[in-house]
Amino acid sequence: MNIIAQTPRLLIREFTANDEALSLLMDEDERLTQYVKKRTPAEAKQVFKDTLKDYKNKTGLGRWGIFDIANNDFIGVCMLKPSESDPNSIELGYRLHLKYWGKGIATELSQALVDYGFNQLGLIEICAVTHPQNAASQKVLLKAGLKRSGEAFWYGEDLPLFKVRKAVI
Repeated sequence: MNIIAQTPRLLIREFTANDEALSLLMDEDERLTQYVKKRTPAEAKQVFKDTLKDYKNKTGLGRWGIFDIANNDFIGVCMLKPSESDPNSIELGYRLHLKYWGKGIATELSQALVDYGFNQLGLIEICAVTHPQNAASQKVLLKAGLKRSGEAFWYGEDLPLFKVRKAVI
């Protein structure tokens, strides 16, 4: 199990094979998938298998689990990886269980991923898209330092695009 990042409240780590059920639960709750691509149970299982396989590439990019440091509760899923819609762009994304909404966790997580991407992986730019109606995630991205950068045709629709570039000193 490889730890990607840690904050005062969060542990972001690679999934293990034992975490499959946790990951699959995220796709079963329609409230958690209202703004993202819907997957069948078979597709969700394949994504999880591919996630574990991708760790072997040792790129430092991928999909990871988010856990509460205080009690090891599963908070959700996050990613920093090449976008399915634009492989030249490194995309930040996340989904949190409902009980963790509105607690600043998404912002803390996004800031940790931006820091990890720039300072551990040497990335120059990180981007994210949101559903046009997902105002909460748009606010999170702005708080995490990303700026609105027009729209992008990703995932089959025009979506608000956010970007952050590493500051050059």
